[in-house]
Amino acid sequence: MGGLFGEPAWDILLDVFIAQRSRREIQVSSVCIEAGVPSTTILRWLARLEQEGLIYRASDNVDGRRRYVRLTEAGDALMIRVLDAIRIGD
Repeated sequence: MGGLFGEPAWDILLDVFIAQRSRREIQVSSVCIEAGVPSTTILRWLARLEQEGLIYRASDNVDGRRRYVRLTEAGDALMIRVLDAIRIGD
């Protein structure tokens, strides 16, 4: 998992983590826009994070063209550990 916490992997994981905690879905296209890097770069990172078992992409039940990014249990647990480790002044 080395190198996953550099840009844009960290941005992707954090965006998806916040979305899930807010009970919102985040679309693949939104991840591309929010990261501010080319979509090809984000798609490569999504594939890597998926390969690492940290995220998965799910189709929308209503519109099959729409895909959402979600953290796996392992991805969620990793984010909690990392955020706990960097928590300041709690």
